[in-house]
Amino acid sequence: MLRHLSVPRLASFEAFFQTISEKDLLGCYAWNQAIGAGLLPILADFEVALRNALHRALSHYFGKANSFDWMMPRCNPVHAIQPAAPPFLPARHKLSPKSKDDVAVVMQKIKGRKPGGYVLTPDDIVAALPLGFWEVLIGGLGHQSQPKGLQERILAKVFPHAPDTLVTPYGSPAFRKRIIDLLKRIREVRNRIGHHDALWATPEFNRAGVIGYFPRRPRHTVNSLRCFADNICWFAGWIDPDISTYIRNSDHWWSLQVLLDRQALVVYRRLGGAAGSYRTILDLADRLGQQGEPRSKHRERLISQRYFY
Repeated sequence: MLRHLSVPRLASFEAFFQTISEKDLLGCYAWNQAIGAGLLPILADFEVALRNALHRALSHYFGKANSFDWMMPRCNPVHAIQPAAPPFLPARHKLSPKSKDDVAVVMQKIKGRKPGGYVLTPDDIVAALPLGFWEVLIGGLGHQSQPKGLQERILAKVFPHAPDTLVTPYGSPAFRKRIIDLLKRIREVRNRIGHHDALWATPEFNRAGVIGYFPRRPRHTVNSLRCFADNICWFAGWIDPDISTYIRNSDHWWSLQVLLDRQALVVYRRLGGAAGSYRTILDLADRLGQQGEPRSKHRERLISQRYFY
């Protein structure tokens, strides 16, 4: 497999993990992949909840319904009488040029997959829009071209459980900036996964979305990614605490916690990420539980200096 990966790509893994063999290098590569696979369902839960909450809030605002075409161009009735008039009117919600393009591309793609005569629904479009669309949309809620008070009304509906709203009200630029900064951190990691990039370089960020410590060793990466998962879960609770509860009680969350451990990385490195690596991690955790051995003591035995912790 290694000969099919680029030299710069492998060099970044070798430099960070200070690998000592091809097997070790493959193990680090496989662990990075496993973490990405473990994060995707949690990211998906958050993204689906976010976009549905925004869609519902905007639908109530513009159409007094749970699902309304606030983002879709509208047919212009004047066009039938005056052919020179434009065939479509702008969407009810004022979108940026980039957001309009996103909607147009999504509409075209969906129509291409559906039989002739299929009528697009707002839900079709919402399900296909990228996370960046919603980030831009939130950023534009406070623009002077929008109806007065729109940001406060929408964000209060989307994030009814947001903290510190007495200090930072829903309608304030600071509240909007905090959301955008948090979404940017989440999108960056999501893009890393989508592009098969280096998750081990994910920096820590606080609950205002401000970047802090950048990992310099594998142990830092484990901590950083644990913080990232916790922040997603916490942020999802702004929409509804039940979402956080669901995520933390899911098998996806439990599996990710098993992987986000220094001993899990050691197992992947020793086995080269071969089939059975995850099973070995589970067996080790099971034996540890049966023997009642303190986790810290067990970790000291398992982790050697050669793995640069």
